Amino acid sequence: MRNRIIIITGITASGKSELCDDLIEKYRNISILNCDSKQVYKEIPIITAQPPKQEELYKLYGYVSVKENYSVGLWLEDLKREIDCALENARMPILTGGSGLYISSLIKGLSVIPKISEEIRKNVNELRQNLSKEEFYKLVLSKDSKIQGKISANDSHRLSRALEVITATGKSIFLWQENKQPPLFDNFKMYVVLPKREGVYRKINSRFVTMIKNGAVDEVKKLLSMKLAPHLPAMKVHGAPEIIKYLKGKITLSEAIQIAQTNTRHYAKRQYTWFKNQFPNSEVIDCAKKLIGFEIF
Repeated sequence: MRNRIIIITGITASGKSELCDDLIEKYRNISILNCDSKQVYKEIPIITAQPPKQEELYKLYGYVSVKENYSVGLWLEDLKREIDCALENARMPILTGGSGLYISSLIKGLSVIPKISEEIRKNVNELRQNLSKEEFYKLVLSKDSKIQGKISANDSHRLSRALEVITATGKSIFLWQENKQPPLFDNFKMYVVLPKREGVYRKINSRFVTMIKNGAVDEVKKLLSMKLAPHLPAMKVHGAPEIIKYLKGKITLSEAIQIAQTNTRHYAKRQYTWFKNQFPNSEVIDCAKKLIGFEIF
């Protein structure tokens, strides 16, 4: 694509959504396209902090059923369609979100990994649930030695994916990742928002409390009533596992809030390191608001 695309990414609670609201006020000829893997689900707008529905301005938010095992490959197809539509209508596409896999696949290309069966996904999920972090890490390492030094014991999502792939294919996920499809486009400008951690941690804490007040518990209760498979992505959104434990009477609501806040802060810490090292050609800024003063186009 000849037209330059703007990507605004960064860690959770860094102010990306607020920035996009401000950009829409300043520039009327833009489309905000979602790059967050959890904000695609329509039944959970509160706990995934989706922006208010403005279909003509915000695209790829809240349009996939939680029953679907939505993937980065499907998202890339949807994204290409929305980018083409925006450019055809003389609108600048601004992609925003913090899902590292989505962003990386977008600009580096997607690994061609065979589809994993539901049975394998279920078995891996059960192992992850029943083993401690250390035990699960050792299990995955025993199956795929290439994860050593590349995936930490705390990154249960990537460990699960690595175990699924080697179980299904007999090959390490890192071998599959060497064979990639070409990137969707290469003419882009990327901004990575990495504020000071203390402010992000405070926002994570307060944001989750606000989500609870706004109905996040009822959202998760509806998820439970749908009897979804536990391995589906929508069941793993930040805060959902803790609220599920509360709804099942295993912990108090206060404990659920505290644990969810802690887990999300840990996630932000891992994101901080990942984003800092992953995109060397991006422009790193410590405050999303600074972009308002830039002529980003």
